Amino acid sequence: MPKQSRHQDSGNNDHPIRADPGTRTMNARTFGSLPVNMASVKSPGHPLSVILVDDEPSLLELGKMYIEQKFHMKVTTAESAADALEKIRKNTFDAVVSDYQMPEIDGIAFLKMIRETYPSLPFILFTGKGREEVVIDAINNGATFYIQKGGETKAQYAELSHKIRRAVDQCRSETTLRETNDVLNAILAASPNGIALVRERTLQWVNDSLARMLGHSPADLVGMHLSRLYENEDTYHQIGKQIVSELKKNGKAKVTTRFLHHQGFAIDCEIHIAPLDQGNLHFGHMIMMTDISRKLAAARELQSIAAFPHLELTPVIELNINGRITYFNDAAIDALIKYGNGARLESFIPPDIREILADIDRAELHSVYRTVKIGVTEFRVHVTLSSRFRIARISAILAGEEPDDASHA
Repeated sequence: MPKQSRHQDSGNNDHPIRADPGTRTMNARTFGSLPVNMASVKSPGHPLSVILVDDEPSLLELGKMYIEQKFHMKVTTAESAADALEKIRKNTFDAVVSDYQMPEIDGIAFLKMIRETYPSLPFILFTGKGREEVVIDAINNGATFYIQKGGETKAQYAELSHKIRRAVDQCRSETTLRETNDVLNAILAASPNGIALVRERTLQWVNDSLARMLGHSPADLVGMHLSRLYENEDTYHQIGKQIVSELKKNGKAKVTTRFLHHQGFAIDCEIHIAPLDQGNLHFGHMIMMTDISRKLAAARELQSIAAFPHLELTPVIELNINGRITYFNDAAIDALIKYGNGARLESFIPPDIREILADIDRAELHSVYRTVKIGVTEFRVHVTLSSRFRIARISAILAGEEPDDASHA
């Protein structure tokens, strides 16, 4: 006989199914998609629907009577595996209970057929005593439980009914877990943030967003030690200490650091870290990473632009590379009301803006000056181009009020 599983009821002559290969948890190495296969998931108040398969009609009637009357289940009978397969195709059942020794198609062959189409449908095999090799075959081919025939009739069917309920409950729980993980997988995959599972400071799973941020494929990153993403060992160890300290203190951590892109340049990252098990920080962590390089660069550029005092309280408009307005401030609206006489925001945009934008890649940050009219009033506009963000920032002042160095730009 095979060694008893640690999940098996001590003293019972049955054997539980091994973990359904479709079952996935957060403990899995990856979150790869696996099919959900299930018979029916009924509400707890619904009577279970069972198909009982045996080539002896008298045993079928006896089993049907006991299970329906004593244990409140709905039982359908079939005198052969072929008959059962036909009924299973046309109806929905919560579990299959089958004899082993049947003509033409025995219980193991029947089990294999069921597993091809219904991988998660609970299947309980009846076997005669002394058929250890059948038990091993049943387990290897995905039987949920086996029960040896014999003994007092009432006790045997009580045990069978108990195992049916256990098998169905287990199947429902696994299906719920799979469906929950399917939702989780979709969320993780669709997130614009980089998300990864880390164990022993090694990437176990990453979503596409994180892979794109780092310029790798997900397959390249899985198995990579985190130290390879840092600019140097000192930064890696320093950030590691900070993370451990915050996890112990707050149960989560947030750090700002720099990771190396696959092409060799560094990107600024904000990383949130949460342990899978608060009581065991070595068990693993989920991390969420955001590339904040643009945010920091924008802040630096705005600081540079702010060096011109006249830009602070004057009309400001921003355009994207296509010349579309993406931002304007209140001062721009005030100027239109005061001077515009029905003018629109587009009045601040120089007529040759297309030519100006076409030159956006010439330098990281450069600017030009133009004169425009709002109504009958002339404004001097300062167009600052950012090749990094592919935007143009237009700041306007009344003509004649521009700084002395405007003519040199």
